[in-house]
Amino acid sequence: MGDYMIDLKEISSECSLLNEKLCQDIEGIIKRIQKPVTIKAVLDPTQDKSMELASFLKRFCEIPAGQPINLELYSIEELSKKTEADAISADLKLNTQYLPVMGLYTEDGFSNVSFHGIPGGKEINAFILAIYNLAGAGQELSDSTRKKIQKLKNPVNVKICVSLGCHHCSGLVTACQRIAMLNPLIEAEMIDANLYPDLVENYQIKRVPFMIVNDRDTYTGPRSIEDLVVLFKNSR
Repeated sequence: MGDYMIDLKEISSECSLLNEKLCQDIEGIIKRIQKPVTIKAVLDPTQDKSMELASFLKRFCEIPAGQPINLELYSIEELSKKTEADAISADLKLNTQYLPVMGLYTEDGFSNVSFHGIPGGKEINAFILAIYNLAGAGQELSDSTRKKIQKLKNPVNVKICVSLGCHHCSGLVTACQRIAMLNPLIEAEMIDANLYPDLVENYQIKRVPFMIVNDRDTYTGPRSIEDLVVLFKNSR
């Protein structure tokens, strides 16, 4: 895959979103990770937001921790122009319609969790919790709720459109992503709505959090993980 990856040596790790105090707080959580995690991102090197995400991720992965967080950056240009890159794109399993995008992976493969844009502001919480829930002990979840999640039988793709200053958005993102980690039929994508005006216009997004389920049904406002399980159970 090396020919399609961006050389990390060419990426600056300077990132105003991750100051020293925040990095110290993050380190305390990352130290509780129990297995390696890999972050894979697809970027458009000609776009500022893509390169900002690259710097954010490089700085994040440099935070000292017990278990490594590996980083792989891919250029959409390289993935698009070479037919043999189709296999790599299929392996990544990321939706490249909205760039930049990154996903979380373990040795078991893709977690079904991805982020479009830079998870700064309030969304830094969702990003850190996604890693902790994926590769650490994870947030407490009742056995009954866990069983209901694992029994979901309908494929569901949920896009959670957020604003980085929204107080309710990160909770909904975390809940959707937790479900996706526990059931391979569920995919959860966080989308910074401010970066994609066409998406906002197409779905007439007026306020966030705004969920798009299977690119068809829409819901506004926060929801508990229990409510989401019921909603996804009834989705077609």
